[in-house]
Parts: sequence; C-alpha cells; structure tokens
Amino acid sequence: MSASKIARNKHGDDLLSVLGPLANRITSDHWEVYADQAGYERLIRGEKEGCSVGTYSLLKPSAFKGFKQVVIASACMTDTMLYRVFTAQGVTLKPVGDRLTKDLRYLKHEHGDRITIHYAAEEAWSKRYRDKRIEGEDATVLDRVRQAVGSLVGTEPFIWMGNTDLGNDFFAQGGADRLPNTPHGLNSYQGVHNVVVLSALNPPPAHFSFMEGRGISGEEMRTAHYRTAVYQAVMRGSIRNPADATPKRVVVMDRDTAEWLADLFPGATVEPLPGMGVVPRKGKAGRPRQHASDAAKAQAHRDGEKHKLLAQLDLINATSLVTGRYPFLDQEVRAEMREFARDDISLREGDSVTASPPPLTCGTAFGSIYDPVPLDHVDYEDDDAFVAGLLALHERVVAKEDAGVFSPAHFDPDKTTETGRGLGNVTHLRGIWLDNDGGDLTHAAFADLFPYLRIVVWNTASSTAALPRWRAFIPTTCAMSMDVHALIMGQIERVLNRAGFWGTRQLAKRPGIKDRRCHGFDESKFNAASLFYLPCQPKDPRDAFFIDYGDGDPKRGPLDLHQWVETCILSLRPDPEPVAAVVPALVAPSPTAAKPMLTTTAVCTKLQAMRDALKAQAAQTSVGWREARISAAIERWRETAPIPGTGHAGFFTLAAALQRAGLDEADIRSKLYDEAGYAHSTRERRSEIKGILTSLRRRGTLGRAAR
Repeated sequence: MSASKIARNKHGDDLLSVLGPLANRITSDHWEVYADQAGYERLIRGEKEGCSVGTYSLLKPSAFKGFKQVVIASACMTDTMLYRVFTAQGVTLKPVGDRLTKDLRYLKHEHGDRITIHYAAEEAWSKRYRDKRIEGEDATVLDRVRQAVGSLVGTEPFIWMGNTDLGNDFFAQGGADRLPNTPHGLNSYQGVHNVVVLSALNPPPAHFSFMEGRGISGEEMRTAHYRTAVYQAVMRGSIRNPADATPKRVVVMDRDTAEWLADLFPGATVEPLPGMGVVPRKGKAGRPRQHASDAAKAQAHRDGEKHKLLAQLDLINATSLVTGRYPFLDQEVRAEMREFARDDISLREGDSVTASPPPLTCGTAFGSIYDPVPLDHVDYEDDDAFVAGLLALHERVVAKEDAGVFSPAHFDPDKTTETGRGLGNVTHLRGIWLDNDGGDLTHAAFADLFPYLRIVVWNTASSTAALPRWRAFIPTTCAMSMDVHALIMGQIERVLNRAGFWGTRQLAKRPGIKDRRCHGFDESKFNAASLFYLPCQPKDPRDAFFIDYGDGDPKRGPLDLHQWVETCILSLRPDPEPVAAVVPALVAPSPTAAKPMLTTTAVCTKLQAMRDALKAQAAQTSVGWREARISAAIERWRETAPIPGTGHAGFFTLAAALQRAGLDEADIRSKLYDEAGYAHSTRERRSEIKGILTSLRRRGTLGRAAR
C-alpha cells in the first residue's frame, strides 16, 4: 500500500490511523523525513528481527510559502528548536513591530534584583546523575536535593515540577504544590514566591546525534528542550507579576541552567543550593564576549573546525573546494598540518624543501612489523583494483609473520629523523582499515550499521569458525589528513556506541554502561600510523572468508569524506595530540656506527602477488579505463533491459556503475535518459531517474535514509 493511501485512510482503519501522521509527512512537500539507516534497510529487505525504525521529521520553511506574513509567538523565541533549525537553513526571522507588541505585559524582564537562583549541582542534570548514590551515604543526589530544598524554604509555600516517576508526595512538608509537566499559561500561583524545578528533560542520545548533523549543537538542544521548560515553570510564580516586590527564590538543578536563567533576569543572584556541598566555580574571565551566546560560540567553533578539515582535504588532494572561497585559509591551515612539517635536521640536510607527494598512493607496504623502511608505496588506480589485489593476497597460504603488513598512511622516512614510520612521517592516508580481534559484533552486523558504505572484510590468520577474527577495509573518495582520519574513526565509534557496542577501553572507563557488548575492534589501531597484516588463509582453510559488502549492491560506495565532515555527528571539541607510534629497532647501534644497509629485494616476494595484481589493473590509461567501465556497464544493462521485472534493479545498478566510472551527475542523468529507451518500460525508467540520483548522493555517506 502506498504512503498516500495510508495518509488518506478513507475507510478509517485503526492501524492506518496510527501510521497516518507519518505517512502525511512522508508524502508532504513541506516535511523532510529521515529514518535510522540500518533499521530502514532491514525494513525494506523484509527482515523481522531488529527491524524497528525510528523516524525524524523536520518542518521545511516552504510550509509558509504563499503567505504575505507569518507571525510566530513564543517565549524565549531565539532559543526554540524551530528558530535554531530555520536559521541554520538561512531563514531570517525578524521581531514583530510595535503594533503587535504594545499590548504585551512586558518585552523583557526587570527587577532581577529581587530573584535569587540556587543550583544543586555543577554537573549537567540527568536522571542518571539524579539517582547516583552519594559516596559514604545511604542516599542519592535526589535525596540530598529534597533535604536541601526543605531546609531552604522551611514552612513557606512553594511550587515544584518534576518527572512523572516522582510521586505527588515527594516533598513531605506542607505548602508544596506540584505543577503539571506542561504548565504554560497557568496563572493561579502568582502569589507563590518559591519555585523548585527538579525535572530532567534531556532528549534521547540519538536525537542529539541527528540534530548535530543538521547544525544544531548539544547545548542548543538542551536549552530548547530543558531550559525553556524550566523557564515556563519559573514563570508560574510571583516572578510573573512585575508589580510584586517580594523577594523570590528559584531552585534549579545545575549551574549552567541557573546562569542561563539569570541572563533572562538581569540583576538576579546565582548561588549554590545550601546543604548540597557544591563548590562554586570561578567567574568567567573579564574579556568581552565575542558571540551573542554560548550556542553561537559553539556553532562558530564547529563551523571553523569543519572549514579547517575541508581545507586539509583540499591541500592533501590539490583541490580548492573550500580554500578557493576563503582567501589565506590554505596558508593558515597548511602551517598547522603535521603532514607538511619537516624537522630542522631534515631541512638542513636537504638541498630544498619539497612538497609532499601527490595522493596517488593508497598506503605503504612493509615486509614485516620490524622493518622501518617501506617495501613499497602502493599506487592507487581505483577501488576495484585494490580490492582485487587484496583478494589475490587472500589466496596465499603463508604464516602470519610472512604475510607482510600494510598501512593506509603514506610514510616519508625523510620527513623526520626520529622515526621512519611514525606520525611525523605521514603525508596522507587513503581508506579506512580496522582490526577486529573478536567480540560481540559480527562483520555482517557491522556492515548493516553502514548500509551506504562499501565494506570489505576477510579472516585473519588466527581466525576460526568458533572465534572469528577479521579485518575490514573501507575505501574513501579521496586521500585525507590525519585529523580527518581521526574524525572519521570517532564517528564510526559513535555509531557503534549508539548501537550498543563498546571498546574494551570504553567499558573499563565506564562501569555504568548497562549493555556491555564489546565491538572487538583494536582501539590502539585507530591511530593513523597503524599497521595491519595483509590477507592470507587461516590455519584451517574451511574457516576462510573474503566478503565484499558492496559487490552487487549499488547502494554502497566509498566513504565520502566531504560529506562525513559536513554532517559530522561529533562535537568537534579539540582532540589531544596523538602519541607517536613506537617502531621497534632491528639493532641498537652505537651513535657512531654506520646505518645498516637495508634492501627490499629479500622481502619483495612476500608482496609480489599484490603488486602484480595492482599493476595488471593499471595497464590501461585513465581515459581508456573509464570508457571501458562505461561500455561494460551499458552492455550489461542492455542485456537485461528488455526482460520484464528486471528493469528497476538493473537501471539503478547501471547508474551506480556510471558513478564509479567517474561520471558527474549531469552526465549520469544524460546517459540514463538515453539508456531508458532500451528498457521494457521506458516511461517507468525515466520516472525513476530523479530518485536514483538522490540515492546515489547517499552512497558513502553517514546520513540517514531519507524518504
């Protein structure tokens, strides 16, 4: 049944009435509807296990198109989610004129000097923190708050608001009157001078991740959902009446909320709640604010970090997608990048300073983990060729130690004299490599979490059917810097955590995690200079596997680095400097001893199969390669196009193959219109082109599956 029929529900079906609101949004031109990508893909495949899907809907500004004027009334308007979402999309919302404001009770709050705002904790308030037991006492933080509030207000009446899991008799003393959880417009308590807000109103973690991808920070989310609700509760008391000169007390649960509230009431005093043992923080430095709010400051930092990361991609790949729009940004970013830095000794010993090599390599091969000198830098031709080389290596029957090792980083041994393959030697990286030592996460489940990525997995030498161990390779759309690599690894880990899988280090640091499933990835190898053993057969050949999640699935593509930076789901806080990789020495020579002569011929045969496979694929010129790929894709399409029932899947496969061959969107659209003429139903195929192009844009992204 189509979404439009579900939305209409002309027969009044009970089930369809539940699905109707979602169907209305999906079919509407004024809503953008998103779904969790892993659950969405399981749903459309018809799987029953774990196929629940959470959706997110954003109202588009086009909903107001056609109106001469639209007036939106709200308290704390600039802190609402509607305001944040619309302004993030470039919509300008202006204050209304005097004609509409003259009858308002007030436009801003005065008499803040009458108000004292107490806060219970320095830490952000949540149910988890609320229910935390106090060390050395048989009481929780919430118990302490109840005692402290009772001591503060004594026998005076007060109104309070709290989560629904708190009973109406939470406060034992008389004079405590509970507010409804949505107290907007309630005017019957204007004679009460004490207000207590206990509520913890944080959205689920998935909401934070989704909105961060839309340019809304976590602090903006907390303010829109939690702090504005605190404001509504506070405004039920005597603070609502500007003529009431009685001193007033407000109790909120954390300092950040107290200070946000105090900004709305200039002159208000912010103090710790007596009896909580809270140590006040030092005041903020006296330097004038550069941003209108903390949210604006956070957004500016986030945007600045994204521009720097995108500029790094430009500098690594010799493009100008970002640096061309921001003069001098390339010089500033380049000066801070370790990829372009060379130590003083290497500069003095060299005749000139040379730029890093162009990113035409996809990594560095070494004969063993003990070799400081690269065996070879592997040239990049295309993803299929590289995967074919890995598959050829996988057929080998060799000991793990003889398999050779590989890093997605390009190492320049001359960049620094301290190391040969440390972080100081990296000029760029290409592709994401992961090493899974065995955990609760299968490679199929891992691939399911990223349904738009091409993920290649294979067994390790020690893998068995009972204890599978595996490595994963994810191609990227271009080369990257170490900072971008760290960002991508962080986002992958965030997705794993959201799905309930954690690393051993995370589990050790956070004993409070209830779902303690381990993803099994070696966290030490999230480092940009990490080495990975190359593919080979396991001890028992029956335990071997090599799976290309992407072969035959045109929805999957290489990880789109620019998209992952643009729609980053991390907070982009400054990261600590990574620890340099330690390279074990072959010999400990004396300071005066001559450097050992290392040759590559002795170990070259260990990786000959991979090198031969890659070089065989590079026989054609890039132009000839592209034309051959286009011709092959069209030939496959024309063989099946006239067959009824195969057109939809075959047409999408053709489009994906054209994209992999390097055609841009305009050329793909033109080819598809031409090739639709060979289909059994030309009209149906041409009607699908717009949707196909939309789907192709999602290949390789971290984004949600859209309607």
